[in-house]
Amino acid sequence: MNRSKNVSNRRDDALTRVGWDRLETMLADYYRAQGWSVDHVGTGASHARFDGGIDLKLRKDGEYVLVQCKHWNAKQVTHNAVHELLGIKVNENATGAVVITSGEFTQAAREAATRQDHVHLIDGDALRAMLGPQLDALASAEPPPLPAAPAYRRKHKEMSVRRRSSLLFAALMFAGLVCYGLFRLLTWPMNHTIEVDLPQRSGSRAQQAPAPYATPVQPASETQAKAPPRIEPAMTDAELEEWKKKNAESMRILEENERAEAQEASE
Repeated sequence: MNRSKNVSNRRDDALTRVGWDRLETMLADYYRAQGWSVDHVGTGASHARFDGGIDLKLRKDGEYVLVQCKHWNAKQVTHNAVHELLGIKVNENATGAVVITSGEFTQAAREAATRQDHVHLIDGDALRAMLGPQLDALASAEPPPLPAAPAYRRKHKEMSVRRRSSLLFAALMFAGLVCYGLFRLLTWPMNHTIEVDLPQRSGSRAQQAPAPYATPVQPASETQAKAPPRIEPAMTDAELEEWKKKNAESMRILEENERAEAQEASE
């Protein structure tokens, strides 16, 4: 399989910015200026889908030359183009053939052209020398580059970028707060137990089967129900001090238990 290679020197000039159809027209004008009778049969003039392998037909002083143009700037033209034009030359009974490229030819293409009679190759350097005046006219007709933006516009653009960044940060913060609030709202029932006294049906299992270790409640008599509440005497200073010690000891034991449970959970 024949694969074209990349060019060794990729150009960026007035010729590379010219379209392939415009290049055919420039070559036709060049050969007319050299005294040739030019028949522009390529797709650049006819707008046909295929050109049959010929772009220009040149005639002068009994010479009949076929021209094929390859406007390639990235890839080298291979020997296939030389062999293709050679076959067309035989069918057309032409006296010569020219393959033109705006880029480069492969070594195999140059060797194939050397072996065949009346096959001439024109690479990008020779083409630019041929079309020098036309390319100069194109370069002078190109619009001048746009001036750089004023300093105040650049500053305004930088401020706009910073303002957009600040708004984006604020939007992200607001979204984070909303998400946190929704999370707290959804997880609140799991962290808080609500005790609701529901009415029990008569004869239900809850009434028939008392909870284990529950102390049965004895109905109070009418005398007990009407008796005034018992008022406990106030604690003495010694009893109050004893109660504080026991309460402090209970709190200490409770805190130690909580720390032990937290340590076990972390392990």
